[in-house]
Amino acid sequence: MSPPHIDPLPPPSTSSDPVAVQAQAWIAWLASGTVDDIGMQAFEHWLAAPGHRPVFERERQLWRSLGPRPQSTLAPPRRYVRARRWSLAAAAVLALAWVAPDAWLRLQSDHRTSTGIAEVALPDGSRAVLDAESAIAVQFDGQVRRIALLRGRAWFQVAPGQPQRFEVRAQGGVVEDISTAFAVSSGATGVQADVEQGQVRVAASDGGGWTWLQAGQRATFAPGGRVQRLPDQAPDRIGAWRQGELLLDEVGVADAVQRIGRYRRGPTFVRGDLSQLPAVNAAFRIDRPEQALDALAGSAGLRVTRLPMGVAIVQVDARR
Repeated sequence: MSPPHIDPLPPPSTSSDPVAVQAQAWIAWLASGTVDDIGMQAFEHWLAAPGHRPVFERERQLWRSLGPRPQSTLAPPRRYVRARRWSLAAAAVLALAWVAPDAWLRLQSDHRTSTGIAEVALPDGSRAVLDAESAIAVQFDGQVRRIALLRGRAWFQVAPGQPQRFEVRAQGGVVEDISTAFAVSSGATGVQADVEQGQVRVAASDGGGWTWLQAGQRATFAPGGRVQRLPDQAPDRIGAWRQGELLLDEVGVADAVQRIGRYRRGPTFVRGDLSQLPAVNAAFRIDRPEQALDALAGSAGLRVTRLPMGVAIVQVDARR
């Protein structure tokens, strides 16, 4: 399966290897913002061919080292442009919008998850556990052990005795380890750090003032803002999702729906305003997301409409 017929961005390498040239063309297409499902099927088919994946990963690392994101100026691959049928079911449209890959995230991340949890062994002997819908990039060298949390949430158990500092960066801020186990989450409202063992320090930006946290302590910051302390939590409740438990403490209903939805195999949408409903205090099993969604709906007065392709639409049940 050939790569898309587009004029690639200036390549970071001048390799004459035809597979490398094809990999560069695929990377340029992935970064162009014109990715579609048909092209992605072709890309996955190309990537599965013997010897293609390591070449693609090598070229991807070179592209990633360039720094700023390329401008989305490329035309879609002519070979894979297809007319869309207006008769697609609404559920299919929603599902396709939900599963369309984030091309730049694919190029940036070293480890990603979809609906499951994954454990990652880091080069220094540390461990990372990624929650569903999470992604990290790893940069270890002689001066620093750096993790970029690109999306979602991750828990880290840091190997002691290393001369290089261990830091997690997210949304312009940094969480630096002082020999510990801790969790960091990155979402629409900012970044949160929770300490399970030991001690960390948190800054909302490079050069910002440090806030020190010990076991059971938590803090949050938004891009360009300041670090703010959150109420303490029992250390054994921090990172409970690693053990398959989703703990919701005074969480808004819409937020609770989305947190459960990250473990579903299909997209979850909220219809209407749920902000007036009482906050949720509950514990669910993340390996049973459908049961969790139904239980939440039953207790909060919601209705769940399930459509083909795993689509679930949640709204206030007007019959109650």
